[in-house]
Amino acid sequence: MEQSMENLLQIKNLSKSYYGNPALKNIDLTVEAGEIHGIVGANGSGKTTLMNILFGNPVIEETGGYQGEIYFAGRRIDLHSCAEAIRQGIGMVHQEFALIPDMTVAENIKLGREKTVAVTERLLGRSYSFVDTRQDRIRAEKTLQKLDIELDAGIKVMDLSINLKQFVEIAREIDRADLKLLILDEPTSVLNKNDGIHLLKILQDMAARGIGILFISHRLEEIHQVCHRVSVFRDGELVSRYDQGGFSVNDLARDMIGYIVSKAAAEKRNITRRPVISFEHFSVNMPGEEIRDLALSVYQGEILGLTSLSGHGKLALGYGMMGMYPVSGSVTYENETLARINARANIIKGMYVLPDDRHNLGILADQSLQENIIFTANQIKGKFSLNSFFRSLGLLDRRQAKLHVEKMIRDFDIKCTSADQKVKELSGGNQQKVCIARALTVEPRLLFVAEPTRGVDIAAKEKILNMLIEINRSQGTTIIIASSELDELKRVCDRIAVMVEGKVFKILSPNASEVEFGLALSGEEEVRYA
Repeated sequence: MEQSMENLLQIKNLSKSYYGNPALKNIDLTVEAGEIHGIVGANGSGKTTLMNILFGNPVIEETGGYQGEIYFAGRRIDLHSCAEAIRQGIGMVHQEFALIPDMTVAENIKLGREKTVAVTERLLGRSYSFVDTRQDRIRAEKTLQKLDIELDAGIKVMDLSINLKQFVEIAREIDRADLKLLILDEPTSVLNKNDGIHLLKILQDMAARGIGILFISHRLEEIHQVCHRVSVFRDGELVSRYDQGGFSVNDLARDMIGYIVSKAAAEKRNITRRPVISFEHFSVNMPGEEIRDLALSVYQGEILGLTSLSGHGKLALGYGMMGMYPVSGSVTYENETLARINARANIIKGMYVLPDDRHNLGILADQSLQENIIFTANQIKGKFSLNSFFRSLGLLDRRQAKLHVEKMIRDFDIKCTSADQKVKELSGGNQQKVCIARALTVEPRLLFVAEPTRGVDIAAKEKILNMLIEINRSQGTTIIIASSELDELKRVCDRIAVMVEGKVFKILSPNASEVEFGLALSGEEEVRYA
């Protein structure tokens, strides 16, 4: 059946259920060539399911398929694999990266479009010809330069920071000459404000060339800024649709949640300057996020923010304390100089690191919510064991564990069928809540948190920030939050350390002006005139 070419994408009466639970209900949606169409909704509202259908994710067919009709470029399509979607001219930047860690940056960007050595292609045919790795590397680096990223494309993806992985994923898609529709699932969630603004400009340039863009984001100000139209999802239904200029950020927030969300804010106070942890000449060799010769003291009971532009080191501190990258220098924790960095020993001592890369480091995807939430506390601290005698046998007090997990599900409003549901079946935002619930279950005295609200909807974001404030105030937990979200840090932190080129450039009060923060992030001092 042919369809008019007025719309690049047209969706009619699209519905999808998982094991009897509706995820999408009779969705009608169109995207024109050259349009940036925003998709917003709370976690679990159906956004990810829609994207999975449009990109041919096998999980859709494995769970019974979908009902409804999809037309693309004038023809009805029924995609059964991601490869089919790519052949149609559909690309996707995933919230959880679809990169091959053991391959280089260039190999990931050029995968399937490699430049071959002409002589071998003529003699052997393309399928058996040699790849011109030098040319692929040069071309991949040129594509990255369009994103203002200077990066050695010969580095393996596994060695990159998460923000650089995001740029590589975006570069892979914009490198395609046949791209007609680009699906973006939270593409700016790992980026700071400046990098996010640059990416939005790139998307506007792509739309001007006739590429259709489906843009999912919890950053509603970005949606307001660049989208020609916006569709709002709630509980699997399309509840409202707006044209550019016809809505406010508050309109979107209200429609997403069904009510106005109050922003979390911590009361400002004076902190006793007694260090709980101090770093001297501390370095972390994390590619793309190196820390160099860090000097920093974190005070007992405070919430300290760490912020920086991408690649300047804010994310490396937690990873260094997990022992994931080589470190050097001195660390003193509760008046004890740590001889070496060991993640297990640090947890026993009262530290816990919540990484920003939840997909690879934060969740046990094939395990249940209960197993994810209690795993670390049970394995390392013996919580939820029947008693000390049975601990060595690994016997669990299932009633105590279940009560705790059900409380966490309620407190964080984790959308799930039960505590026994596999975490991989949850939306990205709900997976993030599970990670934070696990961290709180360990009951740390010092908590490192990296990008805690990344990929989380506006209501869950404020709930998470309030929970961090609550455990800080009620339990005295010292918290270090590494985040690109300066507005959030200013609302919850006692101090904010701005990092430049792997060092603390300046420590500011959360009440400091936007100008002061802007100058500090750029590595410049404010000029004062007499």
